[in-house]
Order: sequence, then C-alpha cells, then structure tokens
Amino acid sequence: MLRRAMQGAWPWYSGSSTPGVRTPANLPRSKRREPIRVPAETDKSSRFGSLAFASLSLMVFAMPWEDAFTIPGFGTSVRLVGMVAFALGVLTVLERGKIRQPALGHVIMILFVMMAGLSFLWSLSPEETLIEAFSYVQLLAMVWLIWELAPDLQKQMHLMRAYVLGTFVSAIDTVYLFLAHQESAYQRYAGAKLDANDLGLIMALSVPMSYYLLIHNKGWIVWVCRLQLILAGTTILLTASRGASLATAVGLTIVPLTQARLNGRQRVALLLTVVLLISSALYFVPATSWERLATLPTEFTQGTLTGRTIIWKAGWEIFRSHPFFGIGANAFRLIVSRVLTDPIHLGEADPAPPAHNTFLSVLVEQGVLGFAVFCALLIALAVSLRGMPAFPQRLWIVSLAVWIVGVSSLTWEMRKPTWFFFGLLMAQCGSIAEMKPLAPLVARGLQKRIVRSTRNMAPAFPV
Repeated sequence: MLRRAMQGAWPWYSGSSTPGVRTPANLPRSKRREPIRVPAETDKSSRFGSLAFASLSLMVFAMPWEDAFTIPGFGTSVRLVGMVAFALGVLTVLERGKIRQPALGHVIMILFVMMAGLSFLWSLSPEETLIEAFSYVQLLAMVWLIWELAPDLQKQMHLMRAYVLGTFVSAIDTVYLFLAHQESAYQRYAGAKLDANDLGLIMALSVPMSYYLLIHNKGWIVWVCRLQLILAGTTILLTASRGASLATAVGLTIVPLTQARLNGRQRVALLLTVVLLISSALYFVPATSWERLATLPTEFTQGTLTGRTIIWKAGWEIFRSHPFFGIGANAFRLIVSRVLTDPIHLGEADPAPPAHNTFLSVLVEQGVLGFAVFCALLIALAVSLRGMPAFPQRLWIVSLAVWIVGVSSLTWEMRKPTWFFFGLLMAQCGSIAEMKPLAPLVARGLQKRIVRSTRNMAPAFPV
C-alpha cells in the first residue's frame, strides 16, 4: 500500500501493489479517481510564483547558448534574465512567508562560495578573485531558485525540457556553420559563439536528460527528444571534442542500464533513433572530425592532449608552493602564464590558458581546504542518490559520470550548466525526501478511497 501511494505521487516510483487489494488501477472506470498527490508547500498559488518560475525556465533555456547574445558592459543576456528571476523569486518567498529548509549540499555550496570569497585576502590576483566570487554568488542564487521554485517532479522535468530545448539553438547554429563552411577553430565547428569543447560537454550533459524525458513523456515532446538526441550526437562530432565524445559514450550507458524498463514499441523507436543518428553522423560529419577523434589513444599515450599535460605540470608546481589556501579563486590563468617555460597563448582575447581540469583548478586556486569542500559537495550529491527510485537514480549516476569525465579536460567549476545540474539533482532528491514522511498519510487516504469505492461495487457472487 505504501508503495502504491508513493507511485501515485511519483509516476516512476517502482514497487508492486499489495496482493489481494483492488487498487484504483483495476477498479471499474466509473469508480476510478485521480491519484492522490500531496503538493509541496511551495506550490501555493502566488502572484509572483508563476512569473518567477517562467523567468527561471527562460534562463535555463538560454543557458546552452548564453554566449550568442551579450550586452556590452553587462554580460550575457542570461545574467539579465537571472536577475529578473531572482527578484521575482524573492517576492515569491516573501509572499509565501517561508523558506524551504536547505539540504546538506546547499550548506556545503555556501561554504565553498564563502571560501572562494575569503581567498581574496591572500589572492595573487585580487581583482580576478573578486570577479569570480561575485559570479559564485550569482550561481548560488540560481541553485536557490531551483530549490524554491521547483519543489516537485513536474517542475523539475519542465526545467529539464527547457535545457534540452535550449540545446536546439546551439546545435542548429553549429550545423548551419558547417554547411556554410565557417570554422570556429581549425576544422572544428561550434555554434552560438561557444568554445567547441564547452559546447560538446553542454550537449553531452543533455543526452541522459533527453533520454529520461523520452521515456517519461508522451506526445510531441517524445519526437522532440528523439530529434534532440540526433542533433546532439551530430553536434558533438562536429565540434570534434575528444573529451565530450568520451563523456557522451559514458552518457549512452543509460540505455543498457534501463533496457528492462522499455516496452517493445519504445525499443523499436530507440533503435530507429540510433539508426537516424548514425545516418546523420555519416552524412554531416566531415572526415577531419573523425581523424581528430581517432587521435585520442595516441594523445593519451604519447601526446600532450593539446598542451594540457604541460599546463597540468605547471599547475602542480604552483600547488606545491601554495598547498593549503591556494593562490586565490580565478588566479590560475595569470600565475600559470608566469610559470610555463614556453607560454601557451590562445589569442589576444585569451592570452593565458585555463587549467583545463576542474579538479586541478580548484586545488590550485583554493588549496587543500577548498578542494576538500568541493569533494565533500560531490560526495554529498552521490550519497543523496541512495534514497531515489531506480530509474532517476541511474539517470543522475550516469549524469554525474558524464560531468566528471567532461570536466577532467575543462575548467567548469563556475560554469552555469554545472551549478544547474547540481541544483536540479538536489531539488529532486529533496522532493523525494519530503515525500517519504508523508507516504503513510497518503497510503491511509488511498485505503479510505479504495474502501469507499469497493462498498459501492456490486458483490462478485450472489449473497
């Protein structure tokens, strides 16, 4: 009964019903009623709540192509939308008169942001540290908005859809640039003014989400997700990003991990999607992309991963000089350019190289203390998955693995998709944790409803 009640509130909750009990699913159609749902307190109708959530959804939608439009002297358009969403979110909370209790992950996030801000006191590049600390505060505000405005599965899936739909903009632009023979880098293509490697990981993170939505939805959104999977795979290959390709291979493991859940029609549709993806890759992706991706084994064993290993060695030398507190948030670029024997210049607009490894970047900039907090955040996220039902648990495990593989060659500790992904994960874990104490109440309500329904039914045998 408890499992049935949980399944009424959460469609993907697995578990068999109690033997011998006639549930609403097998009652006569005239006796069926809507499943019992216990809405979260944050779902109360609000004059500002709908506008705040719409602004948050718009920000998530624009996240995969945020560099396409910038406001001179201000930043990306996503920042402007985020400020509006935050203001409306504050008004929503004030109108509600209550703030949701934060999860452990939020507390660790706050500690991490505070340590980044405190590193200004000993930073070797105070101006850059101050800029990054301000960016961290904005990212923390986005995580708080997700926690307050998306307390239930329906809204969380809406944010997933917003992110997946946003990838269409950068994907279509990438295909257009390829057809127009406009390279973003040598023999590589990336739309929305994004770096090819960043775009590749943005797309790789969308693959498990899109697959999850494909399984849990019906109607037009299913076809949208199928098309998105084809576009995402094609875009990743056009970027020729080796790290993103590895991350995508990890993301595709969600398919065999969830095969038991698919019915025959879904398996046929999935096979058709794979065939279309392969056809699209063979038609659009040039030979130069395949050649670059084929160099991955050689780069691992004999190469420098396009100069990354040189940067990592220099970063390790910096860490050995500042092991405990680091050199200050966002100071890696400036300091490593002084340490490198042969400076690596990426262009006039980007004269110094980033760490090209999120974990090394945090370790060097915030020392052992900051790195320990960052690792504690990842551990808290992983541990919080233990109480989730099987399918979403596998979704987030695979997504975490995609992120870890992808950021091993990118500096993503302060990128919006990272914090959106973490915030959404905590929101879903929190909603499940809040639902569990209410499950006995839901079960009793469901039992009463079944009893009332069965009393009105005709007896199975004449008395």
